[in-house]
Amino acid sequence: MAQHANGLGRNDALAAFKKTFRELAPYKHRYEVFKDFVTMAACSLHNSLHKDPAREEEYLRIIAGYKKPDQEAFPKLMAHLVMALDSEPRDILGPLYMELEIANKDAGQFFTPPELSELMANLTFGDMLGRLDSQPFITAGEPACGAGGMILALVKVMTQAGHDPARKLWVQAIDVDRMAALMCYTQLSLWNVPAEIIVGNTLSWDIREVWYTPAHHMGLWKYRLRRMEGSTEVEISTTEQPAQTTPPPEPATPLTSRAPEPPAVKPSQLGFDF
Repeated sequence: MAQHANGLGRNDALAAFKKTFRELAPYKHRYEVFKDFVTMAACSLHNSLHKDPAREEEYLRIIAGYKKPDQEAFPKLMAHLVMALDSEPRDILGPLYMELEIANKDAGQFFTPPELSELMANLTFGDMLGRLDSQPFITAGEPACGAGGMILALVKVMTQAGHDPARKLWVQAIDVDRMAALMCYTQLSLWNVPAEIIVGNTLSWDIREVWYTPAHHMGLWKYRLRRMEGSTEVEISTTEQPAQTTPPPEPATPLTSRAPEPPAVKPSQLGFDF
C-alpha cells in the first residue's frame, strides 16, 4: 500500500469516516450501524474470492434494513477505511469503535492502541524475524484477537524488516465476540494477510464460525500448512457450525521454533500470550 507522509492521509480518511458514519441511518442505534458495516464488509471481502451463499444472504438481509441513501453510504465508509489503512498496517476499526463510544465497556471491551501494539510487537518479535532467512514462513496465533491490532503490528514489523507477510506469515486469530473477529478479518483481508479467523472460545474450543482471508486462498496456504507438522488449522467451510467440544490439537510452544525436518525447513509458531 502507498505511504502517506505523517499519516495525513489517514487522518483525513478517519475524519471522513466519522462524518459519514454519524450521518448514516439516524433511525438506528450507532452500535447496530457499526456492526452492520463490519459484517457487510467482511461478507463482501470473503465472497469476492470464495463465494458463500449464507454470507451473501446475510449481506442482503442487512442492507435491506436501510433506506436507499444509507445503502449508498456504506461503500463510502469502506472507501474511507481502505484509505485510513493505506499508509501502514495498524488497527483502525478498534480505535474508531472506542472513539465513537459504541464499545461495550460494561463487558470490559477495550482495544489496545496501535502504538502500544507496535511497541509490544517490536519487543517480542523484532529479534525473531531473522529465522525467516533460513525457513519458508512463520505462523502466529492470537487467542483473543480483538480487531487484529497485535497481528497488524507484527505485519508492520515484518514489512519493515523486508519480509512479505503474504508469503512469510500465516495467522490463526480467535475471538469470542463475532464483531471483533470480523473487524480483525476485514483489516487482515485488506492488508493481504493469510489468516484463519475463528469466532469462538479459545479456552473451551467452542468454534462457531471460521473465516479465511483472500490471501489464505490465493497463497494456497491450505496445502502449505498440511506440510507443517502439528498444524492447528481448523478446516470448516460453512458459515455456521455447531459447537465443538473436542480439544484442539496440541499447539506449538509460543515463541519457539519448530524442529526442522530434512530436507525441508519447517516454519515456527509465534504467540501473543502476554
